[in-house]
Amino acid sequence: MKTSIKLFFTVALTLLLFGSCVNDDVSNGGKSAIKYARIALNANLSSSFNDVDSLSNITVKLHNVSTGRDTLFVVSEIKVPNNGTEAAQTIALDTIRVAEGLYNIDLEAKACYSNKLKTRSIVRGNLMNQTLVQGGGTELPVVGIDMFFPNMSNGFVIAEIFAARTIRDSGDPYTGDQYFRITNNSDEVLYADGLFIGESAFQQMIHQDYKPYILDKETPVQYLTKVPGMHGKDHKYPVQPGASLIICDNAINHKTPERNPNSFDLSKANFEWYDESTNPKVTDIDNPEVPNMERLYTYSRTIWGPHDRGFYSYIIGFLGVDNQTFTTDESYQYDYSYKFTYGTTVKDMKYHAVKVPNTWITDAVVLAIKDQKKWNVISSTLDNGYAWFSKVDHDKQRYGKAVRRKYDSKAHKLIDTNDSQRDFETVKADPWYVFK
Repeated sequence: MKTSIKLFFTVALTLLLFGSCVNDDVSNGGKSAIKYARIALNANLSSSFNDVDSLSNITVKLHNVSTGRDTLFVVSEIKVPNNGTEAAQTIALDTIRVAEGLYNIDLEAKACYSNKLKTRSIVRGNLMNQTLVQGGGTELPVVGIDMFFPNMSNGFVIAEIFAARTIRDSGDPYTGDQYFRITNNSDEVLYADGLFIGESAFQQMIHQDYKPYILDKETPVQYLTKVPGMHGKDHKYPVQPGASLIICDNAINHKTPERNPNSFDLSKANFEWYDESTNPKVTDIDNPEVPNMERLYTYSRTIWGPHDRGFYSYIIGFLGVDNQTFTTDESYQYDYSYKFTYGTTVKDMKYHAVKVPNTWITDAVVLAIKDQKKWNVISSTLDNGYAWFSKVDHDKQRYGKAVRRKYDSKAHKLIDTNDSQRDFETVKADPWYVFK
């Protein structure tokens, strides 16, 4: 893994469980000690739902963060009243009863249109870290979920991410063989000129109240590299339908005896990211026969690699401006902060990143340790789930594993529902795997 220097303030977070939120198996004198909450669940619909006639097949999953248990319920159909205006509206879904606690709530439905010529489309909504407790009054506590239409494209998609690294026979982790596989998931030739890969500035495993909040429109990134050229103008790198690009760390044969026979031969990769280090003790390897990506932004003073335990999100897309404008214009700079609190110490922590408009992003994949995702570090319209190659933190079984997009053998397409938990599986890494 490429070494980087970044200062993290790690807070020893203590999860304060409500006295009423006890283990489901605990009983007192033969009676359950669990306290339950009855909640009125609403769906908040923006003006983009004005031509929707009803929501059908509404599935709600409530994940108890404390116990790891899921509660599912389904509503067959709910009519969306036509209020005759462009205003947003709220509809009541159902009344639910769950054990009190901290929950992540995911909702998915199909939008049915009054215009019968329009095809049903998927809509989603979610809330992270929502505390559900019984209210003290006579009225039920109300939880509202903002619904949205996922931004699903049929162009370039992330087919595989290998970030975990491989391991030598000696048991030592090996560095330099990480890669991304980007696939043309359309039925026409697409050009990769200007295609970027970015790593989110925020990580899934620690939730901070970053200000200003911009995720609904933009994605903060701490590393961004791109294929040479400009989208729509240059046509040097055509990608056939169903074909892939391998973009890797070091485009060399890693399988040699002096390196790691358990790794891969990446000498035929399409591109490699090459980082010029300011530290002569930490340098990169450059294969002159493989084109280098153009690095536009990095937080590292040395060299970069995707997080080998899977803490960040990754985006691909095309810049809407030239390199010079993106790196210098204030419109794409992002200064953010949060309050670091530990005991009686409170300190404003300030950072800098660049920001990518969500409209430039064609695909995104959230990574997190299994069952430990804390919040959404990118917009849910880009990825409503997450994939993982680590079951626990510092998972020793993660080496050599990747997340790979599933394949629909009937449609001959990679599956892309904008929900990485559904779309990806954890597999043995293979940059040359044939989808079938």
